[in-house]
Amino acid sequence: MTEKFEFYFYLSERHGLIRQRHSATARDYPEVWRNDRWVTGTPYVVDAITGMGEDPYSCGEQADDLTVADAEAYASTRGIRLYEVL
Repeated sequence: MTEKFEFYFYLSERHGLIRQRHSATARDYPEVWRNDRWVTGTPYVVDAITGMGEDPYSCGEQADDLTVADAEAYASTRGIRLYEVL
């Protein structure tokens, strides 16, 4: 049985396009598009999408939520395979 994912997308000045896959049973670690493939993001990417901000243990990273349509438009102009699974 193939697990179905719902994708959430973010855009960061530092990390570029970020995606996070959610399934009925889990929320995957966020991924970033690097060298023509999706790679697991660092803890800084987690900070960027969770918006931890200025607490002393946060790096202060930031990313904006993207709609699926906005993510698809961004990806189409940059050759990003938005829904490719690792």
